[in-house]
Amino acid sequence: STTSLAAIPSNATAAPRPTALVFDSGVGGLSVFQEVRQLLPDLHYIYAFDNVAFPYGEKSEEFIVERVLEIVSAVQQRHPLAIVIIACNTASTVSLPALRERFAFPVVGVVPAIKPAAKLTANGIVGLLATRGTVQ
Repeated sequence: STTSLAAIPSNATAAPRPTALVFDSGVGGLSVFQEVRQLLPDLHYIYAFDNVAFPYGEKSEEFIVERVLEIVSAVQQRHPLAIVIIACNTASTVSLPALRERFAFPVVGVVPAIKPAAKLTANGIVGLLATRGTVQ
């Protein structure tokens, strides 16, 4: 007798892994993606970047918020998300409140990393590479 089990992938009945979206206006967030993936290897990841509107640094806050909401919504419609990581400094500074208001899943950004760095520095100096939009 033959068995059909060989034709069924071993993960066919496994629950789908939660999906994390890592978003940046460009590819600079790939380093964030790599770190998060090492810390949380069991998630399914989507890395999305906005090559149409890149760079965000000179765009208005309203444009950035609307654009990020549009992109996250489009991904969420196709892939139910468990978490969103905004790996873009500029988008983090302006869009996190709107994202957190619209979506029930956790949304984290990268800008809060500046505060711990400022506390940890021995000489009071922290280097920051950022767009004008992030600094303002």
